[in-house]
Amino acid sequence: MSIATYRALAKHRMVTADTSTSLYHGQKITVTEQGQRALAKPRPHAALTAAATAPPKVAVRQGVRR
Repeated sequence: MSIATYRALAKHRMVTADTSTSLYHGQKITVTEQGQRALAKPRPHAALTAAATAPPKVAVRQGVRR
């Protein structure tokens, strides 16, 4: 699980961490049922708004002087 996924789940209280072990040795986490359902859902794709709003590049012909 990536740190971004863990943080998103932790923000919504969908994971629990075993605090009996040190962070340096690695803590085991448990994903709640609600978290399991959230992970099973398909993720929405980011919209390509930046590419759609950018003006098209104009091709410059080689060897032409202005």
